[in-house]
Amino acid sequence: MKKKFTIITIVKNDKFGILKTLKSISRQTFKNFEHIVVDGNSSDGTLFQIREYNKKNKFLFFKRKDVSFYDSLNFAIKKSCGEFIGILNSGDTFVNNNVLEKINKSISSTTNIFYSNLFFVKKKKIVRIWKHRTNNISKFNLFKIPHTTLFVHNRIYKKIGLYNLNYKISSDLDFIIRLNKKIKSIKHLNFETIFMEYGGLSTNLKSFKLKIREDFSILIYHFKSAFIFYYIFKIYFKINDFNLRNYLKS
Repeated sequence: MKKKFTIITIVKNDKFGILKTLKSISRQTFKNFEHIVVDGNSSDGTLFQIREYNKKNKFLFFKRKDVSFYDSLNFAIKKSCGEFIGILNSGDTFVNNNVLEKINKSISSTTNIFYSNLFFVKKKKIVRIWKHRTNNISKFNLFKIPHTTLFVHNRIYKKIGLYNLNYKISSDLDFIIRLNKKIKSIKHLNFETIFMEYGGLSTNLKSFKLKIREDFSILIYHFKSAFIFYYIFKIYFKINDFNLRNYLKS
């Protein structure tokens, strides 16, 4: 049976974060969605948490040896039955129990892609609010779209393809750039939907060097000699967002 939304959670060795995420999703008042959890062969007790929670709160669960986060994400997208596909990673939560209800009321039959606002949280404190409004994707504003809150209609994946597995950390950047080349219209929902733990895959200092290399590789591929301009713009945009500047401007 077709569902309105598919929510995908990718996890590996995060036994405390996964429980928080599972609870947040199962408590949503809007129920016309499926939840797909993919575990990359965890060894720290995460599997036990998932299986125990799944006994009373049914969701689709897959355990597999993955190449990367994006490998499991592509796997889950292929398994999905939702009209719109979104991501809520292990450790992240919806801001309240009515998020999917509010989203459902805010989109229409003509909506193909939409995104909302995002809270970055570190040690229970909000360190950044990602809040930028745009109704058209362009190479000048694609950095302003938080991949974490992005919902994409399933037919769009057929048009632009899945995530490039050549990139371990920055494949979401490549995906949004490819999205921009095929799709121009995007809907912004001007409300916060997700608390995201700062220090994840793309923000972890241990992965910083790899992320820089991948960002450069992606920007060079898509923008050729102009890549440095877009990289500087990307860095400026992120710095400008910290210290709640977006919030103060709104």
